[in-house]
Parts: sequence; C-alpha cells; structure tokens
Amino acid sequence: MKQKTFTLLLFIFLSITCFSQKNRIAIFDLTLRNAEANDGNKFSIEHLLKVSGLPYFVIDSVNLALQSKLIIYSSNIEPTSFSQIEKDSLITFVQNGGHLLVTQLKDTILFPFFGVSDYQYGTNRYEYHWQLDSTNSAYRWLNEDNEKKIRLADTSYAASLNTRSYMLTSATALATFEDNTPAFIKNNYGQGTTYVLGINWKDIVLRNQVGAHYKAARSYSNDFEPGTDVFMLFIKALYAKHNNYAVWKHTSGLNSKSSLIITHDVDATSAIKDIMNDFASYEKSNNIKSTYFITTHYMHDSLAKNFWNGYTPDLINVKNKGHEIASHSVSHVPDFDNESIVPEGTCGNTELSYQPFYNGMLSTNVTVCGETEVSKLLLDRDVDVNVKSFRAGYLAYNKKIINTLETNNYDFNSSSSANDVLTAFPFQGHLDLSMNGALSRIYEIPNTISDVFMIDPISEFNYNNKVAQWLNSLKRNADNYAASLLLIHPNRLYKIQAQQNLIRSLPNNTRIIPFEHYGNYWKARENCSFDYEMENDSVLKIIIKNSSLPLHHDLSFVVDKGMLLHKIYVVDENNNPINLLQEQWETNSKILFSERFSENYANYYYTPDGPATVFANYPNPFSTHTTFSFELMKDAQVVMKIYDVSGRFIEEPINDNLELGLYEYSYTNNHLSDGLYFYSITIDNEKPVVKKLIVSSQP
Repeated sequence: MKQKTFTLLLFIFLSITCFSQKNRIAIFDLTLRNAEANDGNKFSIEHLLKVSGLPYFVIDSVNLALQSKLIIYSSNIEPTSFSQIEKDSLITFVQNGGHLLVTQLKDTILFPFFGVSDYQYGTNRYEYHWQLDSTNSAYRWLNEDNEKKIRLADTSYAASLNTRSYMLTSATALATFEDNTPAFIKNNYGQGTTYVLGINWKDIVLRNQVGAHYKAARSYSNDFEPGTDVFMLFIKALYAKHNNYAVWKHTSGLNSKSSLIITHDVDATSAIKDIMNDFASYEKSNNIKSTYFITTHYMHDSLAKNFWNGYTPDLINVKNKGHEIASHSVSHVPDFDNESIVPEGTCGNTELSYQPFYNGMLSTNVTVCGETEVSKLLLDRDVDVNVKSFRAGYLAYNKKIINTLETNNYDFNSSSSANDVLTAFPFQGHLDLSMNGALSRIYEIPNTISDVFMIDPISEFNYNNKVAQWLNSLKRNADNYAASLLLIHPNRLYKIQAQQNLIRSLPNNTRIIPFEHYGNYWKARENCSFDYEMENDSVLKIIIKNSSLPLHHDLSFVVDKGMLLHKIYVVDENNNPINLLQEQWETNSKILFSERFSENYANYYYTPDGPATVFANYPNPFSTHTTFSFELMKDAQVVMKIYDVSGRFIEEPINDNLELGLYEYSYTNNHLSDGLYFYSITIDNEKPVVKKLIVSSQP
C-alpha cells in the first residue's frame, strides 16, 4: 500500500512539475553516486549554465530528470552510476527525442547507445580542436581562432589533464585532441542525440578559476583567451538547436551588445595628488562613471612614501564626481601572493596596530587580513563610503584573499586576469583558492585589458598601438556578449588620451558602466529564475518567478528566432504583466529589456587644461639631490627658476624647447643652505606654476 501511495504521489508531482521543467536543462548530479571528494564537477557545469543564462534545475533522480528535453551529467558515467532500469529509461528517453550530454563515459554497457566501442585514457593531451561545420548551428558562436583551438596545458608539463578519447562506431567527432583522437562526440539514436565530452567539467571550469591549470593560458593579459567560455557558448547553441524559440538571460545589460568597465588603480603619489582628478573630471564631464581602487599607503618604505595622509580631500572629490571607491590594499607589496611571506593573519587591525613594510626585497608585517581590513576601514571612515570591492596590488593573488574578503564584508574581487582564468565572465570564488575549498559569496570579476604591458611598455609614443591591442581583445569579447574590464593607472596624462581613443572606437552598442554596478547586475541576473512556454505555434509566454521580482533594471532576455513569432509577452507567476520593450536581435531573434540604451561615446572628447598639469620634485625636503618631474601635452618651451623666500632670483636650472612627453630632471644642490625656497615652471610664457622647495641637511 505504501509503495502504491508513493507511486501515485510521484506521478502527481511529475504532472505538476512537467510544465516548469520541460524547457529547463536537467543537471544530473552524480556527486554522491560516484562518491566524489567534492562537488567541483557539479559547480562547474552549473556555472556554465548560469553564465549562459539558460533555465536549468539540479536533480539526482532519473525520473525527474526525464521531464527535461536535455540532460547534462555532472561527472563520470561509472559502471555503478545507474541501475539497469535507469539505463533503460535513459535509452528510451533519447529514442523518443531526448538529448544527453555526459563526460568521461566509462560504463561499457552503454557504449553502443553512445556509438562507441572503447576508449583510450590519457594524461598527455595538450590541445582541444573543434571540428567546425558551418551547417551545424551548435557552432554558431565559435568563430575565432582562439575558440576553434584551445590549450589544455603547456607542453612543458610531463602530464596534462585526465582525458578520454573514444573509438567510434556510429558516433561522429565534434572535436579532437591534437593527436586527432575524438575529444567530443555525438551520436544520433532514435529521434534523439547523445553527446560525450572526454574531459571533466571541473578541469575546464573550476581548475581555471582557482589558477590550478597547467599554464593553459596562452597569454596573461590584453588578449583573448576563451578556454572556459567556448564550452558555455557550445552548450547554449546546442540548447537552442534542440529547443525552438529558446529563451535565455542576456549577458550584457539592457539592449547593449557588451559592456566596458573602466577601473583605475591609484597606487602612487603621482596618481592620487596630480592626475587622478584629471581622469575623474574628464569622465564626469562625459557622464562616465568609473571605479577607483585606492591604495591607502600610510607608511614610508622602499615602494613609496606616505601618499594617504593629507590626500583624503582628493578622494572625496572623486567620490563627489559620482565615481565608485574601492580598495587596492594598504601596502601594495609585490610578494603579496607568497603565502610563506604574507600569511592570512587575524582581523581586528587598525592603521595604528597594522604597520606593513617593504624593504625593497621582502615584505614584513604584511597580512592578508590587515590589507583587506585596514584599507576598507580607512576608506569607509575618511572618505565616507561603503567599500565592497578589492583588488590586490600587482594582481598578486594570495590564496587567502577570498577568505578575508568574506570576513570583512566585501562583495567583489578583481585580482585575476581574464586571460589567466580563461574566462571573461564573473564567477564565485572558492575559499583558499582551492578546488576543494567551499564556495564563497564573493564574486570575481576578472580584468581583461590594462595599461601594463610586460614587453614594450605603454608610453606617450606608442599608446595608440596599445589602444589597438585593447580594441582587438574587447571586440572579440563583445562578439560573445562579454564585458571587458579596463585597468588603467591614472599616473600619466597621455593615458587619458589613450582611454579617450578607446572609447571613441568602441564597437556599436557598447555600454560603459562602473565595476560594482556591473557586479550587482550580474548577481541579480544569476538569481533571476524564469520559465517559458509556447501557447500556440506563434505566441510565447515568459514567466518570471515572483522571488526574482522586482527585476533588476538592467536585466534583459533573448528569444532565439523571436522575430518569427506573432507575440511574446512576460508575466509573473500570478499572470500579472511585466512590461518590457522588444526589438530585433542578431538576425532573427528578439531582445526584451526595460529601457533602450543608446551610446554616444563617440562624441566625447578630452582636452587637457593647458599644456601640462603635473609638476613635482622628490624627495622634498632634500639635502643634496632631488628630481623635478613634469609632463607636457604638447611641444613647448619650458623655463624653471628658483627663488629664495624673499623672492630673490637664484638660478635657472631649465630653459629648453621640449617635445610632448614625461620628463625628469635631476638637480644637485651645490650652494643652497637649509631653508624654504620656491621654484616656478613656465610653459610657453603662460602663467607660471609655483611650488615650495625645502632644503634640509637633517635626515
């Protein structure tokens, strides 16, 4: 009697859930069945579906999974993973038109079902090549060379990932390893299809996110490295191929094609004092909001002098211009990623108790907790902000960053290069930067392009070439509707012009948004749940879960082939209408959004306030030697004169006709006694700039 009651209840449950699950992908979680050490495979496939924006559900019941049209298995199909009854159900499911995607098939009983006779295990395969076919819509977004061929590991490693290639009977290869053995296969069975991927999900997602890949990234920055993203793009195209009028959440806000996130690392006196506000003013005048990651360097050491105390009015000025303020650590030490030198430490620090130091070779008294905690404390208190984002100096990624960001109530981290983690999309970090670490609530938003070039550094002479390199990376990400994050140090005036030239050349329909705005949008996007159904052959209804309301302003939806439909409308679970605008997207799709975005960045223009705005000398006070530095925005005559405190002219160290650029003049004091002096710099007979010069023989 109990068995009959259970069967009846299951039938009723399946009947109720049939509608809500039929257009959702079923992730079949095999973590417990396979006794896996962690849920890395489940996390990884779920992450790919979150990024894709496709509707899905996670289940470990074959009967419930069968309500979907597409089932994706989280991990290996072992001989013990399924009972014979469950195997028969899956075979019937595909025979009747269902689709299965599995990884690492090892159950020999199922080999004929998947169109293979055997497999060859290996740890010496280093590349993955898609066998592109223009007639197969599953390849619709794989059109770049770096997408067609990805790297699994550098050949300098004796061993690569665990992989399986299959000996085909009726199946065909969608991708191969570099040894031409099948890496991803497809088999038509009855009215449905089976797919087998010869790599674990965690090895192409989680491993990359925690930096545990075998140098799979072909470059570190300012390039295009979609080693993870290609699998998301393939799954989304595969879903659309097997679901007419498929619906997914768009990966860029509103009806924009892509987003540009502009961030600035303020980690030197030349930035915080002299040029930061030039950037901020230029951006405000053009309605651009950026994010300024501030280093709160309140000590003197071999890296820099104290450029925190006394500069908070400059930061408040940036905030008042509408820009976001974030943390860029306290000490900005280059060995921050060395856990033997920089431990996690304990929290409860203040600027009085936390005294980090760098002696030119080694950090002392630096902890991860101190860096994240004290920098936030100072910015929150003295600039009156609520800091939610962090970026490590030099992008030196300590394994305890995520742990301390959680402790100190951050939301976002930006300490990774998109190339290095092989994805341009945000993801949730894992504690201890470990594949076994617990999932964190901190979202990592990786850096895509920056003004840091290890070979041929950016300068006033080559910045247009660097802008072209930025654009190349940005446009290829935009083709995948991915955002690009620009990291640019506001320490040279020509970089404003470089930023301007980038903005003036953006791909059509690119939106510029600040870092935390994008992060909050992405979190809202991942938390939005929806279903959809065809009411008849030409009317589609999208149902937003009440728990996802109100919709984030930027959230939008794409309906594949939506231009072929007579009507598309959106409601909540109570059938109340949700009004969204609609317009054509791609060739015959539609996008639904709350407000039309139309960029006008091509009209923006930067004009510097005069021929030069940066004048400084360091050290000051000085005894014998100091260096005067300034930057010219045009060719000009430069005259510098020194006066005593009474205004008496003493000498003229500089009187030259100079070209545009950055200059440093070394000055040796042979006759000035201790005391206060003034120096003036005149550019082309314009009003001179006058600053103090202090001579002191005392250390």
